Amino acid sequence: MKESLEKENAFLKNILDSSLSISIVATDIDGHILFWNKGAENMFGYTAGEVMGKKVSILYPDDKTTEEVKRLNAYIVREKKETTCNIKEITKDNRQLWVHLSLTPRLDDSGRVIGILGVGKDITKQVNTEKALLNSQWQLYQSQKMEALNTLVAGATHEINNPLNLITLNLSLLTKIWEDLMLALKELSDLDPSRKYGGLTYSFLKKHLRQILSDMDVAAKRIAGVVSDLKNFSRQSNIIDKTEININTVVKNALRLIQTTLNRAGIDVRLNLAEDIPSIEGNQQAIEQTVFNIVLNAIQAINHDHGKIIITTGFKRATGNIDIVISDNGPGISPAIMNKIFDPFVTDKQEEGRTGLGLSVAYSLVKAHNGNITFTTNTHEGTTFTISIPIVNRQRNIKVLIADDDKLIREILAEVLTVERGYEVSQAANGTEVNIKLGTYHPDILILDLFMPKMDGLEVCRAIKNEPELADMKVMITTGFPSDPKLEEIYRMGFTKICSKPFNIPYFLEQIDAMLISS
Repeated sequence: MKESLEKENAFLKNILDSSLSISIVATDIDGHILFWNKGAENMFGYTAGEVMGKKVSILYPDDKTTEEVKRLNAYIVREKKETTCNIKEITKDNRQLWVHLSLTPRLDDSGRVIGILGVGKDITKQVNTEKALLNSQWQLYQSQKMEALNTLVAGATHEINNPLNLITLNLSLLTKIWEDLMLALKELSDLDPSRKYGGLTYSFLKKHLRQILSDMDVAAKRIAGVVSDLKNFSRQSNIIDKTEININTVVKNALRLIQTTLNRAGIDVRLNLAEDIPSIEGNQQAIEQTVFNIVLNAIQAINHDHGKIIITTGFKRATGNIDIVISDNGPGISPAIMNKIFDPFVTDKQEEGRTGLGLSVAYSLVKAHNGNITFTTNTHEGTTFTISIPIVNRQRNIKVLIADDDKLIREILAEVLTVERGYEVSQAANGTEVNIKLGTYHPDILILDLFMPKMDGLEVCRAIKNEPELADMKVMITTGFPSDPKLEEIYRMGFTKICSKPFNIPYFLEQIDAMLISS
């Protein structure tokens, strides 16, 4: 009988092990593993010898899964019924799987539950496919919603504009009528000082009505501005349609669109906009949307009542980029999504209805401008996004003439300007050569040594000032004697860029860049 039973058990084990893609795991009432087939080995990576006697909880990836399994086991023990579920489990090499699991109670002769038999099938590919399909459907839904919103905004702005134009025209007419009525009202007021007009005395109207009408006109124009911004923001545009735009104007336009949301959230916004910032070549609507999306992302992230957003613009001459830096004092970006923050549909706020598309769209728009967007974040301190976009490419090659009697200095500066900036460089060893070359070479910048043979730098500057065609030339004076009296006369001529020897190359390049930007 013993031999017969052993043969029967071996036969059953062979049948169970033949299911290479189906995991079959039997446990006792406390969850210790008693049986582990070949399918379980293939699915989870553990051999039977590694798991026998251990608790099945080694397959659970987190506390949430553990609690769910405990709830299912309690149901099976109580009801003595089979149940199924889709559950996350983890392999030996820490891969997460989605498993369709059928759980059946194991009963003894008296009908008491002594353990559980679990039969599992790996459905990870199916789950991932379904998620991808849902994401595609959601993206299509969002696209359709934005298209409908654009249509709605276009219609609403049209309907607002018509009565708004009527209000503006009538305000202008009322202002003129008021000016004409002033004399008549004064006469009536002289006859009856206590008489009121619309419940107001003549003295009040005389003092305040003109300002009231002016305030109404300002308010109407403000509405018109908001309507115009909404029309521009919702208008379909081609990202390749680019013009020269001022980044400070773009930032202000984006903030006007989101100002109501900022006010409602009680968030303080501070602007540090650089003056005399050069233009960039871009699609204004696209950059406005980029700033809008990042600011909106910051608003949604801030979860306290002292929210602050700081927006800074600036120009880095070393890189030739305009930077927009947007900082918030929110909780920072979750480490779980930090490495994929610019991917579509990535967000830790799905339960709040967030789509995770804002930063993805911003990233795409910045890349379309040959720019870059980066971020830094600190838990409980906030996040800073930096948008960098190159300034307008002037296409033409920059020409530089270096005049110095020291050949080594000429060659060093020529190599720096050629390698670091790609400029076209010519050289002159003395003032006479400079004058000859100026007639034919026409440089954008002349780098002029103060002390040279034949003609020094001061004499060359005088010659330049006497030639109307050269009077506006950009000149940088180089000298090892920054207190020499000749520099005072050169300065009075308008040549104010002085670079001392020995050269600090990074500073020298910054000065050259600044001279070109101001041209």
